[in-house]
Amino acid sequence: MRIIDLSYPIFDGMHTYPSDPTVSIVKKKDIEQHRSLLHEFTMGTHTGTHLDVPGHIIKDGKKINDFPLSSFYCRAVKVDKKSINHLLDFEGMINGIIFETGWNYNINEPEKYYGPNRPIIPRHLIDLVKVIGAKIFGCDLPSVDASGIKDKPVHHALLGNDIIIYESLTNLNKLPLVKPFDFFGFPLSFQNLDGSPVRAVGMLES
Repeated sequence: MRIIDLSYPIFDGMHTYPSDPTVSIVKKKDIEQHRSLLHEFTMGTHTGTHLDVPGHIIKDGKKINDFPLSSFYCRAVKVDKKSINHLLDFEGMINGIIFETGWNYNINEPEKYYGPNRPIIPRHLIDLVKVIGAKIFGCDLPSVDASGIKDKPVHHALLGNDIIIYESLTNLNKLPLVKPFDFFGFPLSFQNLDGSPVRAVGMLES
């Protein structure tokens, strides 16, 4: 069994989506003076590798605590632009789709990573996600929709069907292409919130 970390580390001053809160991590106690080490942190609910639930864009939509824990685990398949149609070949239980574009390699160039020229998620992929009954869709993009778009059609297509979205995944190149694996992406146990940073992992059988 191999565990692949699919999440970015969170650190003080890290780059975030331009309209999102900045990340601040401040030491509030140290061992020498207080006999324990403790930090205070502030960040947005969609910082780094994170998930979106319907309440993110749908008025009165489901929040994190409206989903059972089982919603954040799935048997997933990774595809890229060339292998999307292979999703039709699976006869077993597949309820999560991870889409790799390679955009994560731009993470250290925030103006490019969060900018307007990132890849577009093909519409027929979103249609297939719904057809096969997936409960999770993830990608290595900072958003499933184009930068600055107001109507957010991909968000609505997925979250409107209670399909949880994972954005800003990384290390997708370490996952097999079109081969099932176990995906886990648990949020913090927030009450009535629209999203959460996650520690997403893929578990491979060998």
